[in-house]
Amino acid sequence: MRWKLLIGLFFFVSFLRGQEIPSLDSLVYWGRQSLESPVFAIRDSSNQKFLKGLKLYLSADLNYLDPLTTCTNMLRLESPDERFAIYTWQRPDEKYRYQQFGLIAGNFKGETKVIELKDQWDGLGDLDFKTFRPQEWPGAIYYTILPVEGEKYEYLLLGLNLGETINQKVIEVLSVDKHGKVRFGAKRFKIESFRDQVFRKPPMRLILKYNAKYSATMRWNEDAEMVIMDHLAPPEPKMKGLYQMYGPDFSYDGLYWEDDWYHLKVGVDFNTGQKIEIKPPSQPLDLPKRSRPKPDPN
Repeated sequence: MRWKLLIGLFFFVSFLRGQEIPSLDSLVYWGRQSLESPVFAIRDSSNQKFLKGLKLYLSADLNYLDPLTTCTNMLRLESPDERFAIYTWQRPDEKYRYQQFGLIAGNFKGETKVIELKDQWDGLGDLDFKTFRPQEWPGAIYYTILPVEGEKYEYLLLGLNLGETINQKVIEVLSVDKHGKVRFGAKRFKIESFRDQVFRKPPMRLILKYNAKYSATMRWNEDAEMVIMDHLAPPEPKMKGLYQMYGPDFSYDGLYWEDDWYHLKVGVDFNTGQKIEIKPPSQPLDLPKRSRPKPDPN
């Protein structure tokens, strides 16, 4: 019997050694390699090491409060109530198309949890009217998190999903309850039309689609208390719905909170300092196969 206990102890110690929390230097190195190596096999291997290592690092008590500023391959957002943090990053594949990765880590009911987000954007179909769990995440790089007024466990996320010909910016409601249960999407948008579409029921999220050669503004403005976004349009009415043709038309829309809903105000008077009008393209434009655009911080 004693030898069985000794064997069990040996394997338990070996398991712990195999799960050793990596150093921050290792995380930084793997993260940069996952973006910068010219060899896909190295990018992929480094990304898997980064994902596994970050999960281990965040599994330690209160490590989710570490800002991790040296891990420059990802964006980290801490919830306004400091309950959790969300981490998102991307890895280019063989053709330099981007796949998103993400984690949510926090302390829920006295227990540290790390929840992996699995990017399924391309296979989810119509995103406007669905909610999703972490294993069916509409992947995006999130750069802003805001509390949803009056809702203890809901947060507004602003994010970016990069494509070859179309970029997409998403306004997403994230729910994380006291047990750490995660859901993406909520009926918080009282909007009748958006993106040249008419909504017959409240959408779960808002998505801006536009030509990947352009930069589109979508950011929280504290003074206006709105999410200010570029109004996107095609160069000609007959191209309505062809989002690879859309670009900023030099006007702005605003998303604001009122009476327990987010509402859209079209034609917001907003001065960005931009003096040159940006016109949508007259012909579709393709990104170079090996281009490496960086996440738009706006």
